[in-house]
Amino acid sequence: MLPVLVGFGIYQISKDFFSKKDNIERGLYVGDELKASKKDSIVLQGLKYNSPRNLYNSKNKYLPISLLTYEEEKRINKIASVSNAIDDHLLKFVNVIFLDENYQVITSLLEKKASILQIEPQRKRYNLEKNMLDKTVKYIAYLIAFEDSNKDGKLNSADNHDLYLSNLNGKNLKKVTSNINLDRFEFVNSNSQIFIKYTKRENIREEHKKQRFAIYDIKSSKLLNMSSIDKELDELEKIIIN
Repeated sequence: MLPVLVGFGIYQISKDFFSKKDNIERGLYVGDELKASKKDSIVLQGLKYNSPRNLYNSKNKYLPISLLTYEEEKRINKIASVSNAIDDHLLKFVNVIFLDENYQVITSLLEKKASILQIEPQRKRYNLEKNMLDKTVKYIAYLIAFEDSNKDGKLNSADNHDLYLSNLNGKNLKKVTSNINLDRFEFVNSNSQIFIKYTKRENIREEHKKQRFAIYDIKSSKLLNMSSIDKELDELEKIIIN
């Protein structure tokens, strides 16, 4: 019974944290919002991070960095007191520090304010033997926003994020996509390409946006549209809807 009660308590607190805005301005403040929040003493509690994480096919490690407002800090600590941990999904990443095998800093991923929605290192292919090293693992993918695209004074998940790639040491950051909203992405074809599901950034209702597919070829740096799938989906839509 005790685990059930604890689990229910975590659920209720998490629900309370995310279900309403509760007058908490979530995100990295910019512009006039930054100035106002400083006056109200709500802008930052400080950096948040867990332990450095290992990278496959590398001796390097990476440490995602988050920022919280004072009010967010209170809420997250309340959740942590019940669950005895702070999960990454509660944190908003703003940068990543890369470390060598001796935990010495190699570099920080970014040199300016940003929102990082997702961090996805390449993984070992499942079809390889357990003890075989997968040398195709060379990159880390990110969803990053550098601009307050909706002009609400904050950099957060509501802004436009684009896909980026870096090496396993956090260097050579390269932009992959522009003017599309990514619904999903994954490394495919022996980690040589990225399969992308997306919608165009159009000023129309979300339910009217069509999901499309593309392949990004890492070696050639080309984004290839998958017109045959798009065409077939359009045909199926006509059959089903009409």
